[in-house]
Amino acid sequence: MSSRAAIEQAIEWSACLRDESLLPSERHAFERWLNADPLHAQAWNAVQGHVQRVLMPAGEAQARRVLQAPRPSRRHLLRGALALAGMGVATQLLRQPGMPLAELSADLRTGTGERLSTRLADGSRLVLDAQSAVDIDLNTHVRRLSLRTGKIILDIRRDPRPFNILTPFGSVQANGARLMVAAYESFTHVWALGPGVHITTRSNAQLELQPDQGARFNDRIERLAANRSGEGHWQDGWLNVQDWPLGDVIAALQPYRRGVLRVSPKAARLRVSGVFSLDHSNRALTALEQTMPLRIQRYSDWWVSVDLA
Repeated sequence: MSSRAAIEQAIEWSACLRDESLLPSERHAFERWLNADPLHAQAWNAVQGHVQRVLMPAGEAQARRVLQAPRPSRRHLLRGALALAGMGVATQLLRQPGMPLAELSADLRTGTGERLSTRLADGSRLVLDAQSAVDIDLNTHVRRLSLRTGKIILDIRRDPRPFNILTPFGSVQANGARLMVAAYESFTHVWALGPGVHITTRSNAQLELQPDQGARFNDRIERLAANRSGEGHWQDGWLNVQDWPLGDVIAALQPYRRGVLRVSPKAARLRVSGVFSLDHSNRALTALEQTMPLRIQRYSDWWVSVDLA
């Protein structure tokens, strides 16, 4: 099956699953489709992320109107919401480098809720978070890893060749160090878990990190506060946060869910502390709802909205 066909099918399933009268046989059919081909899961995640970006800025009322319309109307409205400037959704999604389907050609990648640990040819140890993708170039002259999307933890084996991690906003160089690197839409996070971690941005701004120090960078570099030290705990399946914005917590849970997990701008500013299971994101959401002034609405198993109570 082509990527385009998979996306078109994912759109149809998106409309179908938002029908309150969904039959058990239809849900089972969807699960069979989702598990039949890795391309199906990639297409599903791509469509859900695109729906979130297209529908939600227009307002909760319009999103709910689309999601709760009768099935034929819903399918028509959903298709319209996914179309951009007359272009089909398949074309739009396939062209976007940040969408899951664009990462299928990566040397190493992970799917929803999947972590991967592997040893590289030079002896370094690499761990990928869920929905992450990297390209690897190790030869006699250079050691280079390109982080396309997601998060990695890298234990770099000392070697005469320096190790460069390339990101959309600059590079991180280290040798014999352990570090975490996360690629976000508008910046990169780095947390040094060992000495000798050096950042160079696209604009040639530079910073040397000591162990247990972190930084956020795009064209500029900003040091991260000590409360971000738990960023690398995802390696063990946990999210350990101290006074984080709720929006960052929701963003960390999203790669572990197949559907859309949306948080309102006001709720996103709430501060959160705690330890949450990434592998059981529903439990994490329940814990947040029980301990904070939040209202969590589930339009289906595949679309969850978090807002102030």
